[in-house]
Amino acid sequence: TPFHADVFRSYSWSANVCGRKRWLLYPAGQEEFLKDRHGNLPFDVTAPDLRDKRIYPRYSQSQPPLEILQEAGEIVFIPSGWHHQVHNLEDTISINHNWVNGCNVAVMWSFLQDELAAVQREISQWKDPMDDWHLQCQLIMKSCTGIDYKEFYNFLKVIAENRISVLEKGLDEESSSQNNSKAAISTLGMLHAVFDLKRTVKVLSSLSANEDFRKLDLTSLSPSPEALLQHLESAIDTALL
Repeated sequence: TPFHADVFRSYSWSANVCGRKRWLLYPAGQEEFLKDRHGNLPFDVTAPDLRDKRIYPRYSQSQPPLEILQEAGEIVFIPSGWHHQVHNLEDTISINHNWVNGCNVAVMWSFLQDELAAVQREISQWKDPMDDWHLQCQLIMKSCTGIDYKEFYNFLKVIAENRISVLEKGLDEESSSQNNSKAAISTLGMLHAVFDLKRTVKVLSSLSANEDFRKLDLTSLSPSPEALLQHLESAIDTALL
């Protein structure tokens, strides 16, 4: 694969069924030193061109990558936002999985804001003559990333509703399990659900106050962002009583 960070800055793991891979990983933030003078990331971080200061002026400030040789039967975990590239050293079959959780949903939100800002810069010259310029920016961002701000809201809503159902189930089980200090709340766990909800509230509050989000037609969103926030905060308060 070329040098990249995973979709939406998600976490990921990659399990080798057979074959061998060579991984080169850079901690989040190091990619800034690997951009060329136009702000573009390299396709291959092993290319000799990276040592040309006229093309990559900050390369000398970067730290060496973490190198992993992955054998069959081994799993590699890639932290959120870590850029990497992978070489199959022989015929290889692997299984990969990406996910977002309470620990990095704010990173996903920051990524989407950066993506929209990049689109807005690219088509800024058409801002005045276009009545729906902000909608076009959302459309272009979605074509590049696979999601826009309204779909991100629905993503948060689905996660929030799932975590609230965990809390409601947990409270019912707790009340019916007298004299049992280890009542089985759920496979997820109430504290885990509360943690995710708190992080969701923080991101949802930021999204609701975002100027570009507020320019969209939000009447199609059900429930409204304000109502959903109130519901989440109430669910958290009830769980913590």
